[in-house]
Amino acid sequence: MAISALELFKYLPRTNCGECGFPTCLAFATQVVVEGAELAACPYLPAEVQALAGTIKSQQENGVGRKRDNLAIALKFLQEKVAPVDFAAVAPGLGAEFGEEEGRPYLRFRYFCRPVRVFKDEVQYGQGLVPNPWDAILLYNYVASGGHRRPCGQWVKFQDLPNSVSKTKTLLRLQKQLAEAITGKVVAFARRARELGGNPVMVSQDATLQFLFQPLPSLPILLVFHEAEPEEHFAAEAHFLFDAQVMDYLDLESLLFLVERLMDQLLEHLV
Repeated sequence: MAISALELFKYLPRTNCGECGFPTCLAFATQVVVEGAELAACPYLPAEVQALAGTIKSQQENGVGRKRDNLAIALKFLQEKVAPVDFAAVAPGLGAEFGEEEGRPYLRFRYFCRPVRVFKDEVQYGQGLVPNPWDAILLYNYVASGGHRRPCGQWVKFQDLPNSVSKTKTLLRLQKQLAEAITGKVVAFARRARELGGNPVMVSQDATLQFLFQPLPSLPILLVFHEAEPEEHFAAEAHFLFDAQVMDYLDLESLLFLVERLMDQLLEHLV
């Protein structure tokens, strides 16, 4: 049986340490299976995973699990997960509109300010949104959650979320990268944040910048930036905060991908 990226991912440490050169363990698994990256690039491979290297190499040589084949496996798994979901019933909790097209139910909502339509067998992206192949995975996970509880308005740090200890290192690395990028470009960053639908808010009294983003209807993300204070020996800091109910909508891996997606767009045209 062919080893898919999702199968390989289950065996990885899932700490998202970044030492392999990729931001997350899921991204690394995808590159190994789909693009032929070296499995040995992960310094923390369990012995049983090392034994899979020969199998993966063999299937790569035969063109199994590469590129579209691998993506199809991942999407099929999630499409099967949402197949029994009553789209009309979950629409309100997800902040979505229910519709049907030629007998096919779909949910329509905004993803990073762009309209998307999620069918049970495909995702249709609105004009202006260039999708990453893993966007569909995130969107299907969002739909599969069912949106049972609305955001409560209580902000928490990533490390305060259940079972987040092993993945906190990745989020801290992303926050440090963002803080360094904003330093010296506060005005330009604020302009870019507004272009992406960010709304200035006042949550922290001493923050330099505070923006509320709504990448998904029921999933707000708060970004707080503090400028460096050399005289106090404080370095610049950026923090992502999440609604306390965020785990009702996305798992930790999907949440990290969402943060990376937001960062990519914030820094894309930052001058």
